[in-house]
Amino acid sequence: MKKYEVLSEKCKIRWIENFNLTTEKYKQVSGYVFNENNELLIVKNGDTWTIPGGHPELYEYTIGTLIREVMEEACVNVNRIKYLGAVEVVENEETYYQLRYVARVKEVLEFVKEWETSERKFVKCEDLKQYIKWCDGVTFKAQLDNAKKIVNEDYEDSSISA
Repeated sequence: MKKYEVLSEKCKIRWIENFNLTTEKYKQVSGYVFNENNELLIVKNGDTWTIPGGHPELYEYTIGTLIREVMEEACVNVNRIKYLGAVEVVENEETYYQLRYVARVKEVLEFVKEWETSERKFVKCEDLKQYIKWCDGVTFKAQLDNAKKIVNEDYEDSSISA
């Protein structure tokens, strides 16, 4: 079993690849979205850059959350979506999950600052350190490595939505 990455005295996380979510509580769905040049989509919220994602709405499926959040935050339509796994978060003795997906850009629309993000950008993965300060963290790095591996494969199987 993988060790936890300690973020603070009250919060620790760990990456679980292909985590089978059943009745566990999840609070977030985010995606590693790549364009045709294999550049990663990132969004800026306040002073912080991150991957797009957010909280599910009532009765919303996880993939629906991802599609909606990427559109709201980045004005990007996605396809070829594949589940990666989950970040298990233990915070103040409560355990919950943050689900992660990988997807390809289907369409980039004109960016509108309608929601919480002020900017979107596609960056080369090797340039992420300039934007995301925690990208070298064990948990983020494991997710990104898995996403890059999948996006570089020809993953035309039944687990990917159109």
